Amino acid sequence: MSKHFLSVSIVLLSIALFFLAFQLGKSNNVSLEAKAPIHKVEVLDNGLITAKEVAEYLSMDVEQFNKLIASQTLERAGYSSFDTYRFIPYIQLNGEKYFTKKQVDEWINYNITTWGNIHF
Repeated sequence: MSKHFLSVSIVLLSIALFFLAFQLGKSNNVSLEAKAPIHKVEVLDNGLITAKEVAEYLSMDVEQFNKLIASQTLERAGYSSFDTYRFIPYIQLNGEKYFTKKQVDEWINYNITTWGNIHF
């Protein structure tokens, strides 16, 4: 009986340590979720989003974003051809500009990879 006592003790200790590690890992995830920012911008992956939503997505004021779009529109008018994502792609419906998250992300990637400076 004493031969099996050591084996059983080791198995029980291993199970207890495993359970403790699981509980500690679970409690750390809860504390990280509690520290997450309260205001979370949700932008549709598919579909059209407004200029206000894009400004929030880019962490900009709407006024700053509109100024950026206006300056890009003026600059774009001077070109007969240009790279697709040199400027933020949008469509205009009834005077409102609409964007897609995918194209905004592509614009960001283009400007990061080309070391582009954005002036507005």
